[in-house]
Amino acid sequence: MSDKIITLSFLLTGIFLFCLGNEVLAGTPQNHAFDSAFRSKKIIPAVRIDTPPKIDGLLNEHFWRTLPAAKDFVQYSPSNGAFPSYPTEVRFAYDDVALYIGAMMFDARPDSICKELGRRDQVESLNNDIISFDILPYDDDLNMYEFKLSPANVQNDCKYSAIGNDITWDAVWESATSVNNEGWIAEVRIPYSALRFPRTPKQIWGINMWRNLQRRGEYSTWTFVDINDQNIFRYYGDLAGIDSIQPPVRLSFSPYLSGYLEKNPDAKNWQYFIRGGLDLRYGINESYTLDMMLIPDFGQVQSDDQVLNLTPFEIRYDEKRQFFTEATELFDKCEIFYSRRVGSVPKNFNAPYDSLNINEIVSKNPEETRIINATKISGRDVRGLGIGFFNGMTTNTWGILEDTLTGNQRRIMSQPFTNYNVLVLDQNLKNNSYVTLINTNYYTPADRYTANVTGVETKLCNKKNTMAFFGRGIVSQQFHEGISPVFGHRYSLEISKPSGRFQYSIFRDEIGSTYDPNDMGFLLYNNEAINRLTLNYTISDPVWIIRNSQSYFSTTYKTLVKPYSFTGLEFEVYNQTVYKNMWNSFIDFSVQPLGSNDYYEPRVWGWIYKKPWSYNTEVNIGTDQRKMFRIYSGLGCIHAPDNRNFNYWISLIPRFRFSDQFTVSVSFNYDMNYNDRGWVNTLYDSVAEPTIWFGRRDVSTFNNILNIKYIFNTKTSVTLRARHYWSTAKYFEYYRLGHDGELSRADYPYNADLSYNAFSVDLQFVWYFAPGSELSVVWKNNINTLNELSLLNYWDDLTGTLNSPQTNSFSVKVLYYIDYLNIKKLFIRKKG
Repeated sequence: MSDKIITLSFLLTGIFLFCLGNEVLAGTPQNHAFDSAFRSKKIIPAVRIDTPPKIDGLLNEHFWRTLPAAKDFVQYSPSNGAFPSYPTEVRFAYDDVALYIGAMMFDARPDSICKELGRRDQVESLNNDIISFDILPYDDDLNMYEFKLSPANVQNDCKYSAIGNDITWDAVWESATSVNNEGWIAEVRIPYSALRFPRTPKQIWGINMWRNLQRRGEYSTWTFVDINDQNIFRYYGDLAGIDSIQPPVRLSFSPYLSGYLEKNPDAKNWQYFIRGGLDLRYGINESYTLDMMLIPDFGQVQSDDQVLNLTPFEIRYDEKRQFFTEATELFDKCEIFYSRRVGSVPKNFNAPYDSLNINEIVSKNPEETRIINATKISGRDVRGLGIGFFNGMTTNTWGILEDTLTGNQRRIMSQPFTNYNVLVLDQNLKNNSYVTLINTNYYTPADRYTANVTGVETKLCNKKNTMAFFGRGIVSQQFHEGISPVFGHRYSLEISKPSGRFQYSIFRDEIGSTYDPNDMGFLLYNNEAINRLTLNYTISDPVWIIRNSQSYFSTTYKTLVKPYSFTGLEFEVYNQTVYKNMWNSFIDFSVQPLGSNDYYEPRVWGWIYKKPWSYNTEVNIGTDQRKMFRIYSGLGCIHAPDNRNFNYWISLIPRFRFSDQFTVSVSFNYDMNYNDRGWVNTLYDSVAEPTIWFGRRDVSTFNNILNIKYIFNTKTSVTLRARHYWSTAKYFEYYRLGHDGELSRADYPYNADLSYNAFSVDLQFVWYFAPGSELSVVWKNNINTLNELSLLNYWDDLTGTLNSPQTNSFSVKVLYYIDYLNIKKLFIRKKG
């Protein structure tokens, strides 16, 4: 085995050095058009105007022709620093209520401009040219508002911070576009209520503009940005000349009314109900905003992709509820707040089933706790202090038990009233650095139970962004009445080089054996220490048939924290490449030469399951996404020769864009795991001594998704998403797990075979009938079945699933956006 380890280690290192060497030899950049002096910081003035322009995408107002233009763009990719194919000119104007932008994207072939229609916030996934306006009102190189626009006038907005981007952030702003014989035009009005900026007489805002010329796969920027630097904001220029403006009163209301018609499998008849509620947004001052949600309604949120879970860990689902995705970037610090905990499955969901008496059934048991209200405060002041506060409350949740003979009912509580709190203080530092303090608090008064988690996080970078330090320390506390408190810890340290063609990082993460943030956070398992070294080399300029390429090598060593015991060693190397024809590939190879010691699969702490050595390889190839037809395919496998376990998977995703309005994509995914070994059951004897049963099984999984999208115009669309998931586990042999981590064959008295089906349909019609206002009509269908026996073929299984009991929901929701400033203007006009 030692010879095998040495050989594989040399092989992996050789592969990485070979990729690195080839790219170093081939990666001589093309001639750059601009010298270092030209790349110095740019400044563009905005000019005050008396009469606002009509936002029609024509730029026919006289002042647009006289304003100074931000021009002389430079390529970001594929040839970083070279001249772009066509010039771009952007002009800025302002008055007391808004910033106005007029942009001319010259193009010698206006008939070839890409302008696929899509829904809001989908610009980057469409076949579109793009112009993006990046605004940093505090000029802090950290916090940025991004407004993107396509030639079809599809809007996209996003908010960036030191820890990433919030793609769900939506502002209310106006835009219009047009295409003429010189190229295409974008005209934009961004009201000051959409931004947060300091209360100072003279404003200096960070600014940059990005243009995407889709048919050539070319990005250019107003100020030069080094493609090999992760901190792009330090290259941005300044927008000056904005004087004597005041942050406006930011107050808006979004009342809604929704109606539902539902049929559940256990109900004999259709049920209907009406809901109404209100979202409120108030600017406490120029920096901080209060968001409140009263009587929320999330019935139209897309269905979760349910799966058969054979692992010992919880499945994490993405947050899709808008209130919990907007303006929440501060709450992501330290990774201790998982918003899906608020309004999730009750903690004691099984309590009604465990309380059944003879002749009783569970007639009602809610799968979600009901949120009474939720409030958040977020923002950042001129000194760079960010504050985030969140509070949510869920009411008592009851299951109802019914006596089938007498009809009498009684209630069993599955979760009492619960309060959720998050508080964040985040201070910006120089050079894209920050320091953060965050606390989460979970409290159920009826149980007299409190869970408290406090974390500190910092990122420190030098001025040239050639060295960075990341540190994190967290303490968890759980207080049960009559029981001693439980404390846990976690810390992470990383030193990295985040810029340049060659980058590296050294990382350690230690999760204590008693660390538990899961009342409000999400952690799969604790008691683990991870040590990782990564090396990364990027070629960013076109070479031979390659447009850009990245090679990566890492080695990871894992142990338990208590006791200090080996759990795994992994080497990984991968390469991802985009070719000049805009195809792309991803190749990955990893190996665990010593196998691994799994302390979690036995489901009883102190036991271990020893896995043999294995390797993993994967190849993915995608064709040019600009074409009407595109296909993405993937193939991979995991092989553990010593126990004849072979797991392979295949994915095929064809996409058909029949027009700029109509798109269909299908995702076919198949996974087959031969001779997999995993936990089946744990049985206890009279003295509580466990017998842990494992099984050898074949696990097959189909996961197929159909997406259909038809866009009538930028305000009206209809989308369909249908998913069928089928997974089976067929057992051939059973084993007892020994204290030494080895398996011995034994006869198991039960049948563990499983067949799980999930079928869902989400059909949605949306009409944005006014800025910030929408009408949505949604039909949802869900089927979930779990059986011991599996059908023989896919089509028989699908037919059987469609004939199973199902949940249907039809809903109509109207949400209307009301801006206080518009109401004020209306009253002023009436008074005049």
